[in-house]
Order: sequence, then structure tokens, then C-alpha cells
Amino acid sequence: MENLKRRLIDDPRYRCRREACLKRPTVFIALTGHCNLACAYCSTRNVRREHRNMDTALARRIVDQCLANDWPFSFGQTYEPFLHPEVERVIAHVAAGGQLFSCATNGLAIRKSAYDLPMRLLLSYSATPEDFALRGARLSFAAYREKILGFLRHRIRRRVSGTIAVQIADYGIFRDGVDYSKAIGDVDGIVAKTRELAALLGLDDAAAPDFRREDIAARRPLVLFADGETVIQVQPTKIMPNSYDAFVPLESTAAPRGYCDSCHTMLSIQADGTAAFCCCDPTARATAGRITAETDLREFWLGPSMSRIRAAFDAFAPAHPFCTQCLANVSEHIKPLLTVVDPGLVAAILRDQGVTDDLPWFSFPGEAPGAHGQ
Repeated sequence: MENLKRRLIDDPRYRCRREACLKRPTVFIALTGHCNLACAYCSTRNVRREHRNMDTALARRIVDQCLANDWPFSFGQTYEPFLHPEVERVIAHVAAGGQLFSCATNGLAIRKSAYDLPMRLLLSYSATPEDFALRGARLSFAAYREKILGFLRHRIRRRVSGTIAVQIADYGIFRDGVDYSKAIGDVDGIVAKTRELAALLGLDDAAAPDFRREDIAARRPLVLFADGETVIQVQPTKIMPNSYDAFVPLESTAAPRGYCDSCHTMLSIQADGTAAFCCCDPTARATAGRITAETDLREFWLGPSMSRIRAAFDAFAPAHPFCTQCLANVSEHIKPLLTVVDPGLVAAILRDQGVTDDLPWFSFPGEAPGAHGQ
């Protein structure tokens, strides 16, 4: 299987597409280095809580450079961005640059001063007391739900610009064991939770159940409310390990081996300015340096440190021990990243290599998510 990956990434078409990604990476900006929950499925629950916030001037500088370079960017990644004491200023700065503030959040730390700001949020929602028990929260489920519902109702009532995508998850990983499968098994459960959410928001006339089942299985968004630029929708998802240390201890004795091209596609800047290069490393153990307000992001991204990291992956010998563990436990199912970025190209190259059946790390376009490797 590794030889097949080598042939894939050595193909001139693959390398050309990878270089195109290098010119326009996605930048993740962690405004904080802490969270207000300790979810059972998150690797950061075992991290010592340091209440570190990114300097607002640094956050604004990073945003300005992303805008100037036309690089996509978002906030949060794993830690809770709304714990930042000046997050509203950052949101306003993004809006002044002509874009919407975008982040993942659990919703609990959103202050009322942010309720009317234009935002695009992926809001992780616990629909039942059983789901909420996995969040490691100190408040009651009733208080939690009222907080989330109050925020959503306000956005609907005031017609605030931005899409709020409410994640409702299949927690099969706690039932079926640790498996990197995107296939949603609990379709009926997500249907019921979605319909209940719509009713709680006073949106009982949302889409028909049959439509919901088809779209939930395909992980497509379910629009509950849309009026102009105000959208509330459900995003069906499945809890999967982005880092296996949330579920099992990782050994560090394996020899460095494996390929990943996240270092061609993404840069993750932590609250202290530390630069990681992978979304499967939420606690930033594999890093490439530090970003300051004086750093030229483009020069850093194309500079010697990142170039050495890319060269090591090209040799299937990652420079960081954590990458070896990730590749052994997680990423064999999803890397190289262009399998996600440009599956049509990857499919064409694999067909030229005589491969026509799905692989553990690639599903040919047109297949249902997670249909392979079951």
C-alpha cells in the first residue's frame, strides 16, 4: 500500500496540484489555548489548562496577511475561541476586511455582546442529557440547552447575518469501538434530534423526515431556517478521532515512516504563536517555529523550516515522532490530503495505476462517505 502511495505522489499531476495548494494554504488561528469543556472524545481534555489568549494585535496581523494573500482562514480549531476576552474586536476586524468570522465553538462562551455580530459558526450541540454527559461540563443540561437555544432564537428573531451550522453527531465510536469511519450509523437518532431542535426553535415545518434521512446519511446540511443572509442549519456528523490519544495511549517507539501533505495545505497558529501544520495535531506537538506580529507569513510558509518538513515527508520519513504516530493510527485512512482536496485527480491517477476499487484511505468519487473499509 505504501508503494502505491509513493507512485501516487510521484505522479507529475499530483505534484502540480500539490504545488497549487502550497500557494494558497488554509490558516487556522487558535485565539485561545484552553477550553471550557473536557469532552470525552477530544484529545485536549488531557492537556493541562493554561488560560492563554492570543495577543489581539497578533490576531489582527495574521488576519490582515491572510486577506492580503487571499488565503482562507478560520478560528478555534480545537480550543474555544469565544473565551478570548476581545473576541468581539477580532470578529469586527474580520468583518472590516470584507469577510465573516468563521470558527468551531461549543457555544457556551458566546457573550450577548456577540449575538448580533456577523459570523459563520460550526456549533457543536448536545441534543440529549446522554450526549451532554460526554462534554465534561459543570452546569446542568437544562441550563446548557437554554443557553444554546437562546442564542439561536436571537439570531432568527433579529435576522443576524451568517450561517450557524449546528452539529448533531453520531456517537457510535463509544458503542462500536475506535474506528476511523465517516459512515453515520445512527441516522434515525439524528433525525429525531434534528426534529426536536426544529420544534424547540419554533420551526416545526422544517424539511420532511425522508429528505432528512437521505441527507443525514450523506452528511449534507439540513436547513432549518433561511431568510436572506440568516441561516440556521443542522450539520450531521460523526465523532471520529482526529488524534487517537483521546481514546488510547500512543507509543512513541515506532520508526519514523509515512507520508502526509498537510504541510502543503494548512498552517495552524496557536495562541502563543507556535506554528503547527496539521489539523490532526490539535495540541501542537509537531511544530515548525513561532509566529510573531513581525513575521511575514508567506516567507515563513515557504521558508527553510517548512521546506525541511516537506522534504522529510517526501522521503516518507517525517521529522516529528508525533507524525509517525498519527500516520500509524489515524491518517492512513485519509492521507494524502489531496484525496480530500481533489478526489477526481487522485481517482484518475489511481485508475492509471490499475486501481479501480476503494482503498482504506480513498473512496472513488460517487461513493457514499464511509462506504469503504467497513
